Amino acid sequence: MKNRNKNKKINRKLFDNIQLNKDSESVYISTSGSFLAINDLEISKGIDITKNIVILSPNTFKSKELDESYISHAFENESFFVEKSEKIAIMNFSHSSLKQTFVTQNLKVIESESPIANGKLDLGQIIIINDELNIKELMELYKIAIETKVKYFEYQKFPDQFQELLNNNEFLVLACPTSKIEEMEKEGENEKENEKKNEKGTEKTDEEKRKERKESKKKLAILKNELVKDVVRSCKYFLDNMEIDFGILDYILAEGVTIDDLVDAGMELLVGIEDTKENKELIEDIKIKLKNQLLKSLEDINVIALIISAIRCEDDFQVNRVREVDVSEDPAYLYTDEVLGIAIANQIAGTKATFNFKRYDEAKPGILSTLGPMLDDIFAGLIAGCMSKIFEE
Repeated sequence: MKNRNKNKKINRKLFDNIQLNKDSESVYISTSGSFLAINDLEISKGIDITKNIVILSPNTFKSKELDESYISHAFENESFFVEKSEKIAIMNFSHSSLKQTFVTQNLKVIESESPIANGKLDLGQIIIINDELNIKELMELYKIAIETKVKYFEYQKFPDQFQELLNNNEFLVLACPTSKIEEMEKEGENEKENEKKNEKGTEKTDEEKRKERKESKKKLAILKNELVKDVVRSCKYFLDNMEIDFGILDYILAEGVTIDDLVDAGMELLVGIEDTKENKELIEDIKIKLKNQLLKSLEDINVIALIISAIRCEDDFQVNRVREVDVSEDPAYLYTDEVLGIAIANQIAGTKATFNFKRYDEAKPGILSTLGPMLDDIFAGLIAGCMSKIFEE
């Protein structure tokens, strides 16, 4: 169940004993008793017993006198959505400064409202488990929630500059209702209680203890499975709603390569037209045609597949994910990079472009000279194919 909620008053029952409320200043969750909560908030003790869990607007947070009756955190975006299953409800507070911009009719690029280095892509979460748990059980679930979220976003393989922005200002609160406040606050008294029970002969038998442990493990296993599914759904909905997906231009930019860099490299090996004042207009026209052809070629699914293959391969090689491969000195016996470069050139402009590829591969003009063993050849192939294409036309 997913809801977008912004700028409106809400009173909603999450579970029979747990209420979600929202007004113009805050979002807060309350229960008839108290919450046992684990969180990463600076204002909190890490593990708390609290009456309410509160998200305040930044201005309210600064002016509010905080006490121990609730956990609180300020978040920039007061809109949120709820992911709910049988025993778990997740309040998701999302914020992104990124947006998609059309470069051509079919190509988009992700940009930030501020410089990319200052961009934001955050998902803060409050996870409510509708079951009484002890601290150890709650900590297990907290760890699983963190690991699931981290692994989900790692699996997405964002371009590096966006991966670095991800969840730098997030928060995570995981809580369950508890009626055992005094037990939680005075754990030392448990031993005394057990001693008293021993004296009275009311201590549980070993069989009863084993049965309780078995039931507890079974309950926890069910909650773990449910939690993983809910966290994954929340992360997916977050990306879908924020319209955060990445295209070929984003992955190229992540390698430190711009379309203008490719145009400049292409023009360095331009022959037959001298760079003179008389030819200035003609040269500018060729640059525009080359840029347009580069963008057009980057709409070709086969060109995209070949470039992404090389980017992924280069990434694996550079961090030594493949034991048998060492590209630290660009080994001469590695020719797959040239195979990919030739394939790209051929895909764009046929056989003649494969001969043009050799020129760019050997000379490595401009940006090509700064790239790794896989990338310099695929971009040489892209430039060679596009240069051949525009002169063909």
